[in-house]
Amino acid sequence: MAKKASALPPGMDEYRLVFFRESELVRALSNYRRLRKDPLPPGQIARIQCDADDLSVKLHVQKDSGATLRVEFEAPEVAAALIVHCKDARIPLSRSAEKTLRMIAGRPAFLIKEFGGPPADADDEVEFR
Repeated sequence: MAKKASALPPGMDEYRLVFFRESELVRALSNYRRLRKDPLPPGQIARIQCDADDLSVKLHVQKDSGATLRVEFEAPEVAAALIVHCKDARIPLSRSAEKTLRMIAGRPAFLIKEFGGPPADADDEVEFR
């Protein structure tokens, strides 16, 4: 499969951070599980744990009976759920961009890097002082 050319001009790179609120994270994970025909158990989300080390998320679901179930999402599932959420919410994510899931200040975020390629003429460099 051929890689799509970047929309950025040669020599220009773009870095962007997209942060997600807890409500968006829960909605994204819930919708992702529903799409995979494995919905979350019925109940209320009692607690959300985001692990910055392994980029996992644990949802603690309190059932009507009072019992609490823990539903775990590994980093690839979290990333996939947030990509689907961005698509549904019309948040632009370039296919050619490198997307890295991060936890920043306890919130999930995508670091999006898009590279425009080498400059057409490297001799036109500008020095800043």
